[in-house]
Amino acid sequence: MSYVLDGKISNQKCIEKLNGQVTCEKCNQLIDKPKLAIVNSPLTNENLKCNSYIRTEHFVYETKKGYAIVYCSDYCRRKHNHRFN
Repeated sequence: MSYVLDGKISNQKCIEKLNGQVTCEKCNQLIDKPKLAIVNSPLTNENLKCNSYIRTEHFVYETKKGYAIVYCSDYCRRKHNHRFN
């Protein structure tokens, strides 16, 4: 079984609110922060700590600013993210 990982995993931290949640970049809805996922890289023998929204309806993307942004739904992701215009 294959699974599309586009928008589901990021190697950057998200900006958390005081209650430990994050906000959607488009609609500012509070959502749970991404889960921690350890990805083993056999090429470099390193473990990468990543943020993951695998098997959820949320999305996470890396930015040039050094922190990840999240979207609560596919609708918000498509309306706000320049990759899909």
